[in-house]
Amino acid sequence: MNCLNKCLIALSTVICASSVLAQDISNVKQGDVFQVTLSDLKPTQPSVGYDQVYYKLGRYQHDIEKQFDEICEANGQKGLVSFDQNSLPANPTSFTCEQGIGEKRKDMKTIVLAPNNQFYLTDGHHTFNTFWHMSGGGSDFKVHVVVDKDYRDLANMDQFWTALESDKNAWLYDLNNKKISHEQLPQQMGIHNFANDPYRALMYYSRDVSWDKPKQPVPFLEFYWAKELKPVFDLNRFDLTTEKGYMQAVKEAADVILALDTDNLGGSGLTAKQMGQYAGFDEKEFNKMTRKTSKLNYMLGYKQSL
Repeated sequence: MNCLNKCLIALSTVICASSVLAQDISNVKQGDVFQVTLSDLKPTQPSVGYDQVYYKLGRYQHDIEKQFDEICEANGQKGLVSFDQNSLPANPTSFTCEQGIGEKRKDMKTIVLAPNNQFYLTDGHHTFNTFWHMSGGGSDFKVHVVVDKDYRDLANMDQFWTALESDKNAWLYDLNNKKISHEQLPQQMGIHNFANDPYRALMYYSRDVSWDKPKQPVPFLEFYWAKELKPVFDLNRFDLTTEKGYMQAVKEAADVILALDTDNLGGSGLTAKQMGQYAGFDEKEFNKMTRKTSKLNYMLGYKQSL
């Protein structure tokens, strides 16, 4: 048996051992790596930042290597090794990742299992909406996730939603920071099933400028920041379809973010510093937003093409 065959067998063993076939969930437990189809996932938040998804879609149009790299990352395989002109996003045998499925779990998205045996996504709404809409993706696109928690021992779905909210595994607030019920959540992925929260997108583009994710981020981190900003920062003052307008919004939002002195940011129970607040404005990172290959410019280019 040659080296290549040995490697292929070893890789197959890793895949079989580390993932659970979607057809059989009876033996699935917390911590397992599990393959799902995007159409089978139930959202746990009512909104996304469209402009974050638009960046990814715009980037993939111009940088297909990045598309395959992020598919590898989402499957816990670290990154891309190789692909070619015949590679297809939905065919994992057509490109090669650095590691086996699930080897780098910290990069993977998470689900929880409900008493009705459905899969509720608790992290990854932006990434998986991107996979839904990207070329080669769609509702039938398959990806591996980590089972963060198993709630199937609860008696009913009412108990499930109570527990999910208590565990902070659901975001039940609308665009105006008003509480909503779980019945008001989208029923499936697909960006147009979600409300567009420009403040959530603003926090994405403000990262590395005035804040960054802490080492152990809480679920829905950016939503807590957005919730804190909405009452005190008016995004309607800015033209978010232009580089100048968006950068001005990021700059002025930074003034607010850096000045926040709270021990309960957005209702999180944590201080602004614990949630990633910087000590000062990062001018160097801010200036990177003008680059042709910046997230901002990929997003604006894609948005203008719609």
